[in-house]
Amino acid sequence: MNRVTATALAAILASIASASNAADDPGRHRAFQDHIAYVATFAIPVMSEKCAAIDPGYMAEVAPLYFAFVNARQDSIERGRLLTLAEFAPDETLRAYRERVVASRLGALDSGTREEKLRMCKGALAFLGGMEVPGEWPSREESAAPAGKAAGR
Repeated sequence: MNRVTATALAAILASIASASNAADDPGRHRAFQDHIAYVATFAIPVMSEKCAAIDPGYMAEVAPLYFAFVNARQDSIERGRLLTLAEFAPDETLRAYRERVVASRLGALDSGTREEKLRMCKGALAFLGGMEVPGEWPSREESAAPAGKAAGR
C-alpha cells in the first residue's frame, strides 16, 4: 500500500501522532489501536455505504473484511469502547460522539474528488486487512487537553 493511502486512512479514523512517539510507548500505541478498532465498528459501515455509491462492487469486498475484523478483535474493540467512554465529558452522549466522529472523518467522502474518495475507500480495506494506524492514546501533543478533548475525541 502506498503512503498516500495510509495517510488518507489515518485522517479518516483518527487524529494521528507521529509514529516515532508510538514506538516510544507501546502501551499508548496499543490503547490507540483499541480506540481505532472501536471507532471502526461504527465508522466503517457508514463509509462502506458511501463507497458503494462510487464503486458498486465495494460492499462485496468490504463486508467479509469488516465482519472478520470485528470477530477477530472483540476484546480490542471493547477495550477501545471503554477507553473512549472514559474520556467523555459529563454531558457528552454516545450518539453525539459518533455523529461528530463520522462527520469529521468521513466528510471527504461527501466533498472530495472521485480519486480522493476511492483512496479513502481503499484505505479502509487496507485497515480492515490488518494495517495499523500510527498513533498513541492520548497523543503527547494533546495530553495536556481537558478530558474528552484528547486524540480527536
